Amino acid sequence: MEKVAVEPSADYDIHKADTAVNTLLAKLDIKIKLNSTVFIKPNVMAQNKPSQHTVTHYAVIDALCDYLSHKNCSIQIGDSIAFFQKGLTRKAFKTTKLWDVAKKYNARLVVFDEEPLTKITTGLTVFKQLFLPKILLEADMIINACKLKTHGGGLRFSGAVKNVFGCLPGGYKQKAHIWLKNDFELSDLFIDIMQSIKPALHIMDAIIGLDGGPYALGKPTPAGALLASRNPAALDVVACRMIGYEPEQIAIMVRAKEQGLISDFNNIEVLGTAPRVQFKKLIKTPLPNHKGKDSMFVTDTFVYPVVRRSKCSACRYCLAFCPTGAIQFDAKAKAAVDYESCIFCYYCLTACKERAVSIKASFKNKLIRGMRLLLGL
Repeated sequence: MEKVAVEPSADYDIHKADTAVNTLLAKLDIKIKLNSTVFIKPNVMAQNKPSQHTVTHYAVIDALCDYLSHKNCSIQIGDSIAFFQKGLTRKAFKTTKLWDVAKKYNARLVVFDEEPLTKITTGLTVFKQLFLPKILLEADMIINACKLKTHGGGLRFSGAVKNVFGCLPGGYKQKAHIWLKNDFELSDLFIDIMQSIKPALHIMDAIIGLDGGPYALGKPTPAGALLASRNPAALDVVACRMIGYEPEQIAIMVRAKEQGLISDFNNIEVLGTAPRVQFKKLIKTPLPNHKGKDSMFVTDTFVYPVVRRSKCSACRYCLAFCPTGAIQFDAKAKAAVDYESCIFCYYCLTACKERAVSIKASFKNKLIRGMRLLLGL
């Protein structure tokens, strides 16, 4: 039987968060090795403030870091934001205050857009190959620290399983959306990532959830709890029912059961009392087997990496760091990007020694970025 621990927490007081996290780990009998390397993967979807409640609150990450520091762990905190914004994920770490948490505990902040990738070819159900940050596979333990949110699109719910989608760097996430046929295939991708990185612990910030997310247009809604489990699907089942969904109404949950991530939605032991908070922006129509037209937040929120030929020294270093071999050399020994092969991970923006790679944004992309900046999204 899967176990999900629930601990009430009314606000983001640091001391209360510390106590709640310690209680959750004790309930689940989580053992963390001394001096181990632990990677925390929060939900940092955008350069938003904690008060917007689109991201895992820094107080929860602080509580995890405090616990790990007493085990003398080497702590890493990493993610990749959902949209291209100037400063990318590095700036988002500052706006979400995770920068301050990392400094407090001497943790390393990891920007997936700046990390070398490893190719995964086994155990996949959607793509023949998947590219993930190498640093994730090198950690002794991964903690998946997600945020309770509903999703205005076909996915309907954003929790532990979906949170690992952020392991895909840069515009790779948007391209995956475009390449896949429906929300079931997209859910399969989340599960493929989950099975590849194998987090040992999943913890959900459900102190204040987001009704009608995942963007900042959603309504922050108090749920008053932290949840934790060794099983991400079991955690999501309990969280779904907290807010008024049944797991059969969520594509991610349907696929999780079909792929064996969870065997039975009803065979879950809840350690504690899960609050009931009726979210209002729920979608109860039957799950479609097709995908609607991708919104502009999918099709126009990534940018194209381009090589500035005047700066390219033809050192060919890019041939080694591009994970898909998308950078090629022409007859004049100058680099160029093959967009058919490019996964838009943006690693080339920082890896090129000559800083010869920049970005090219469409007019619509610039318009969206301006609108988001103006509205604080």
